[in-house]
Amino acid sequence: MAKPQLTAMADLKEKFAKFGPLSDTIEEVRRWTDEINEFNKTSAGNDDIGKEYHKNVDGPTADLDDLFKKVRDKVEGAGTKGQRTSEMLKNADEEARNLN
Repeated sequence: MAKPQLTAMADLKEKFAKFGPLSDTIEEVRRWTDEINEFNKTSAGNDDIGKEYHKNVDGPTADLDDLFKKVRDKVEGAGTKGQRTSEMLKNADEEARNLN
């Protein structure tokens, strides 16, 4: 199987443009996780079993939500920075061509 490769500067910008929608998808999953967390908080009850449940589940589900936020932010940032870098490389390429 051949490795994908960039064949033109436009490919780079196109690839990084996909990071925005990917970030949106991660945010959608995070919102679903948040909804599940709300169900967890309201459904386990306040008796001893419910308290034990919350002691074991609330922290990890909050950690999962935090993880999704961090991944979303990193993906979005990589896409933005990648597109900026692509534009800088394109401009540098054009300037180099104009020097000749």
